[in-house]
Amino acid sequence: MILFDGHEPHISIPLAEHARKVGIPTVLDAGSVHDGTLALMGMVDYLVCSEKFALQLKGDENTALAYLATLVPYVVITLGERGLIWQHDTQCGALPALAINAIDTTGAGDAFHGAFAAGIAAGLDWLTTLRYASVAGSLCCTKMGARLGLPSKKEHEIVFAC
Repeated sequence: MILFDGHEPHISIPLAEHARKVGIPTVLDAGSVHDGTLALMGMVDYLVCSEKFALQLKGDENTALAYLATLVPYVVITLGERGLIWQHDTQCGALPALAINAIDTTGAGDAFHGAFAAGIAAGLDWLTTLRYASVAGSLCCTKMGARLGLPSKKEHEIVFAC
């Protein structure tokens, strides 16, 4: 599994090409539209982008989702407290956010993307991966600071099991 963020396209593009040749799954964390995310967005297996990216790209998340699904097999657009929307081939759906008392959203996207990549690498099915990542991102918001907000494995398992 390779998780890209588009900030090092001179390294990421050849690495994404190599990964495709040898069958390594790839994920792009697209937080905003810039040269790196634009270059990589059609080269990965999984595109997980922020609402900001979707709005910058196409003006609204549903139009962006439909467009991105023509480029990439799996697309997720995270919508913060509104959860997420996704599309895979002709299937699409939404997942609501967990009901939490958000204290600090710093790091929530990183927690989501890391858990998403880990879920794919572990062979979780699509909807389980989305929920697994959503739990990690949500729990990160319940404490101050990105690192302190990252849930422990035990905290994540308790909430994920509910």
